[in-house]
Amino acid sequence: MTVPAIQALAIGVPDARYTQAEIAEYFINIASRRQATRRARAMRTIFERAGVSWRHFVTGDQFFLEERSTAARNELYMREAVPLGEATIRRGLDAAGLAPTDIDDLIIVSCTGFSTPGLDLQLAARLGMRPDLRRSCILSMGCYGAFPGLLRAQQSVSSAPDQERRALVLALELCSVHMQFDDSTENVVTSALFGDGAAMAVIGSQPGTINYPRLVRSATRCDYTTFEHMTFTISDTGFRMYLSSYVPELLGAQIGSFVDDLLAGAGLARSDVTHWGIHPGGVPIIDHVQRSLDLTDAQVAVSHHILNEFGNMSSATILFVLDYIQRCNKPQPHDYGVLMAFGPGLTMEGLLVQW
Repeated sequence: MTVPAIQALAIGVPDARYTQAEIAEYFINIASRRQATRRARAMRTIFERAGVSWRHFVTGDQFFLEERSTAARNELYMREAVPLGEATIRRGLDAAGLAPTDIDDLIIVSCTGFSTPGLDLQLAARLGMRPDLRRSCILSMGCYGAFPGLLRAQQSVSSAPDQERRALVLALELCSVHMQFDDSTENVVTSALFGDGAAMAVIGSQPGTINYPRLVRSATRCDYTTFEHMTFTISDTGFRMYLSSYVPELLGAQIGSFVDDLLAGAGLARSDVTHWGIHPGGVPIIDHVQRSLDLTDAQVAVSHHILNEFGNMSSATILFVLDYIQRCNKPQPHDYGVLMAFGPGLTMEGLLVQW
């Protein structure tokens, strides 16, 4: 039985790049304008300790000088998401020697904006994809959204074993359009973490020309008693993120058995895994997962690197992690890797890959 494989992989970010210190001062300035606060020092400390040095934003320094409605924020999302998504897709297809007409399924993953017609139709038209293209949108699933997107792609290419099929997954998040400016600790923490980015992957029923991994096995686990610990709700002024301080502990308590079950289904143990890709939801999350899985600093370095350079880009982030592993860690044939991400639910998603 043929195991679906990645044939193309690419990442993309908005042009505007800001230091964490620049974002912190911008945030504190606007928060102070909108309400009296004596927490500037505490807010600055949260930004400094977030493990983030740089982030890319589509929101310029003028956008939030006045309060923005959800409609205005979503309008900016659509205006910026379409060209960013197109550029990211073209970059990946060109590198793999593929054309837009080679794609049979287009799967869009996002939780930071929506429209009808959506990104799927607008991108298909701009890219010149086939009119019989099958489209899916996976919305509002948060930081683990790329995993159900990849699963949908696997199912597509496996549905016709006698044909060569390709499914393209685009995870695109513009978190900056939903920045809030109250001085609550939870809001400051999320404002210190999230950035903008896009990533694409083409999944095919056969390996491509580049040594990308095959998608061996996936798993999901959801704790239905923890809904209140991670939320993303619509308000009149954008989407409001809430991330409980208990999330790292909740993940740390469950991630060991989750990963062991994922590996056991393929007859493997943790010692068989060479490459670990942990969604960098924040330094405490990486640290708790590292301790729970007994990983070395070197094994989680890629997650800290992506967090430092880009921040948390929600669903797109895990593909940034995989891209870094692919380019910089130079996986060898037959190496195993485990990718994992976490989000509302509290949900854990895992994917076992092999080069």
